[in-house]
Parts: sequence; C-alpha cells; structure tokens
Amino acid sequence: MEKNYPGEQWKPIVFNFDFVNETRIEVSSYGRIKTFNKVSKGNIIKGSMVNGYQIIRLKFFKAREDSVQKRLDYLQKQAIQLNQKIKKQQLALAELSPKDAAYAEGKKQIENSTLLLTKLRESVSKKFSDDLKSRTIYYQALIHRLVAEYFTKQPSPQHTLVAHIDYDKLNNNKSNLKWMTPDENYSHQRFSPNVIASKAYLDGRRKEDAKSTKLSVTKVMLMKKLINEGKPMKQLVKQFKVTETQILRIKRGENWAEVQAAP
Repeated sequence: MEKNYPGEQWKPIVFNFDFVNETRIEVSSYGRIKTFNKVSKGNIIKGSMVNGYQIIRLKFFKAREDSVQKRLDYLQKQAIQLNQKIKKQQLALAELSPKDAAYAEGKKQIENSTLLLTKLRESVSKKFSDDLKSRTIYYQALIHRLVAEYFTKQPSPQHTLVAHIDYDKLNNNKSNLKWMTPDENYSHQRFSPNVIASKAYLDGRRKEDAKSTKLSVTKVMLMKKLINEGKPMKQLVKQFKVTETQILRIKRGENWAEVQAAP
C-alpha cells in the first residue's frame, strides 16, 4: 500500500450502477486513484491519457441472469457426463482384443463421443464468453473531474466544467481545480501558455505563407475544388505558384479553413 502525502484525503467512488466485482475504488484530494480487491490492497493505478488529461478506464460486471446460469450449468453437466461416458468406453475397449468383432465398433463410438465432447466444450466456452461480454460495464472518468466532484463544491448547475488553475493538466490536486461555466472556461483558456504559443505559431506561419504568395479567397476556393477533384500536386503548384507544403496545409484545414471549395 502506498503512503499518503501530507494532508491527503481519500474517498470511495460511488457508481450509479450495480456490479458484482469485489472491488472498491478510491480517489484522493491529490488526484491519485487506488483499488481494493482480492489481489490489491490499495495499489495506486496510473490510468492512461486522453487529450493531455489523465483518465481511468475500468471494467465491471453485472450479475448473471438466473436463466443463463441454469443453461450454463446444464451444458457443463452434459460435458461432464459425456466425459465420464468416454472413460467407460475406453475401459471397455481395453478389455477387447483388436481381433474382436466389437473392437472396431467400440473404437468408432469413442471417436464419435470425443468429437461430440469437443463441440460441446466449444459451445460452452462460447456461451461463457458471450455472457461475459453482455454483462460487461465499461467505465471511464477523467481524474481531475473526479477530484473536483468529491473534494470541491460546484457553485451551480451552470458550472459544468472543471479547469486547471495553473493550466497543468497533470496537476490534479484539489487546490488546482475550479468549477467554471463554459464562458468562464473559454476566458480562462485564452491565457493558457499552450494556447498562446499555438496562436503565435499559427499566426507566424500564416504571415510566412502570405509573404511567399498572394493567395486570395477566390484562388483558395478554386484550389480546394481542384484538390477535391483529385488534380495532381504538380499541377496545383504550377497553377497557383505555391509550395507543396502550403497546399497540404490548406488541404488539411490548417490554413484557410474558413474558406469553402468553389461549387
């Protein structure tokens, strides 16, 4: 079990669905997640990443329906009985001489029973697999949002987003999280170092492109039309007097994204 940080608090996550896993998941005010089950006594799980945020993805299982359980029990019982029958057939065959008239028939019966048992076991295995898939509950949650939900107060139903105050998406300490309305979050993100750097980069690249060519809205509309028609890159370079890189940026929507192709 991992040691706690000074002042770190833990709370169990409450799920809005029923499951049969013998599992308890806890979230801390520092943004850590730990699990408790048969093999884990509070191990920290790191989760994975999505768009720069930490996320946990877990699998839970609903209870098996009684009718399904009865069907699986019946099939398993059939397999056990057939296996026992094969063993008896093999013992009986061992008492015979290969020269006996009944030997060939006994051997054939064992082969048929073995084939039937193989198919039965495959059927049972598939039904167990299908049942497991049908009972699986896929759960995922952003860690910073869990911390906010369990350790900070949501001012109002309009405060639907959780932002990182210092813009560090990996700093999920409760002191670094704040509930915001969409408008507040938009204003907050405008001052993000990443947003500022990205805007400066795109502005610089647009100016660089503008220096090397006199593309107009009309030309870009025509270029996009020709791109959609599959015209060769060499033809576009020659016709518009631009580089392949500039054309690719326009094609990917990195430049002139607001301009539509000519009809």
